[in-house]
Amino acid sequence: MTQQLGRLGVAGLYLVVQFANAADLSPVLPSPLTLEHALSLADEPHPTLMLYTADIAAAQADYQRVDANYDWDAYLEARARYIEPAKTSPDQTHDDHRIGIVISKEIYDFGRHNAQRQVAEHEVDARRFNYLDARTRRRQDIMRRFFDVLLADLLTGRNEEELATTYVRFDRLRQRKELGQISDLVVLEAEAKVQRARLLRNQSQAQQRETRARLAEALNRPADLPALLTAPKLDMLQRPIPEVETLQQLAITSNYQLQALRMRVIAAEQRVTAARAQDNAVLKGNAEAFSYSREIGSNDEVRAGVTLTVPIYMGRRDDALIAQAQAQLQRARAELHIAELDVRQTVLNVWFELDNLNQQRQEMAALRKFRELNLDRSRALYELEVNADLGDAMVLIADVEYLSAQTNYKLMHAWLKLDSLTGQVALPGSDTTNKPAESIKQNEKQ
Repeated sequence: MTQQLGRLGVAGLYLVVQFANAADLSPVLPSPLTLEHALSLADEPHPTLMLYTADIAAAQADYQRVDANYDWDAYLEARARYIEPAKTSPDQTHDDHRIGIVISKEIYDFGRHNAQRQVAEHEVDARRFNYLDARTRRRQDIMRRFFDVLLADLLTGRNEEELATTYVRFDRLRQRKELGQISDLVVLEAEAKVQRARLLRNQSQAQQRETRARLAEALNRPADLPALLTAPKLDMLQRPIPEVETLQQLAITSNYQLQALRMRVIAAEQRVTAARAQDNAVLKGNAEAFSYSREIGSNDEVRAGVTLTVPIYMGRRDDALIAQAQAQLQRARAELHIAELDVRQTVLNVWFELDNLNQQRQEMAALRKFRELNLDRSRALYELEVNADLGDAMVLIADVEYLSAQTNYKLMHAWLKLDSLTGQVALPGSDTTNKPAESIKQNEKQ
């Protein structure tokens, strides 16, 4: 077990070193970029994950330190000494040198080492769960940035449509003004609308650049801004919403943050046990082999034995250590309880959000049908030269496309948030559930 943790610790430190140059070694993003591919990059080296991987490596190193207390100790001891021997000594030489090897090992401490080892082991598990929690939050961030780019593109298309419509209207009014049919006031009002539409278009174009830069940063490729994105399939939006009680129970059981806190509670309990075992007896074994320059009766060439040390009085140090460990345990239990309450409330909030977004999605579907019929009507009237509001109808269609996409993307993000809360991270457009726990194990084996 110790050797395995040693390899894991080295692997963790290796990953930390590799993270520093990860951006330079990352392959170029494909074009067009899909959401599935973007989410698949969540396991790639990233500064956020680097912090948690370093925490795991530190906890593994602490485990090794605790486990090493039971290792053999061996050292070479040499002594050079000049003496004045007693007159009764059979050896009257003045050189009293010796050289040899000493080996010792702590054999048993009646529970203290095991408790300390349990503390370190559960701290490692807690930090692994923290890594998985950070990974799910990174997936949420990637999805949100991906959707922001798609929405910025839709908004730019909508604003360009409005700019074209307002400019055509302004141009027609300017021609009528030259013919003396309308006043300057009407033309100036139309020109102001053109300038307003141009401003909105320019702002949305800037937003296109900004959202792409944020997505590139989320993917740890700040210099590789994705040009084209593929809108994801919306299959997962058809999922039925389970009962909130079922979701809350699943979250309490499987949420990574809660599992990390439970590991810390167990570690705190073991820390109390270790503190109470501080005054336990300790059994040590030792062996010595020496070579001497003087031959006297007390100079044994080989010695071996065991030593039992039983503390009699430790003052108030043990009481202080136990009190401190108990306070840490109380704090860990309180943090776990607070987190459980927060997770329950968050699941309830997301559950309501899903229900509201589903209703909003139905509203958008009805609005889309209405505006499509209105566009057909406007197109027919335009062809008959009865009305000239075709451009307005197209802007309304662009509006509903933007609002529908916004609703759908919010709904997909809410589903991923719920999956993250319950420890079930599903890829959009797939019925399979990704197993994040396998990811960190694969990284540790590298």
